[in-house]
Amino acid sequence: MIFVSMLDVIPGKVGELQKIVSTIKTPKDIKIREFLSLFGKPDYLLTFEAPNEEKALAFILKFVSVAVPKTSLGMPVERK
Repeated sequence: MIFVSMLDVIPGKVGELQKIVSTIKTPKDIKIREFLSLFGKPDYLLTFEAPNEEKALAFILKFVSVAVPKTSLGMPVERK
């Protein structure tokens, strides 16, 4: 399953978020596809794969002390 999370950094927590990002130990069943810093809102965009919603939630909860996440399930669009 593919998940897309938009992270809005809590004011004053940018340094803490950068520390979490640089030191996070990704569980073996989570695959980060991209972690992008954006020019504008949201501040960060994270796309990752997880086997189910529970694992995705457990992973995203690592960021809630420094950012407000909004996560959606992503589905590939077939092109013809």
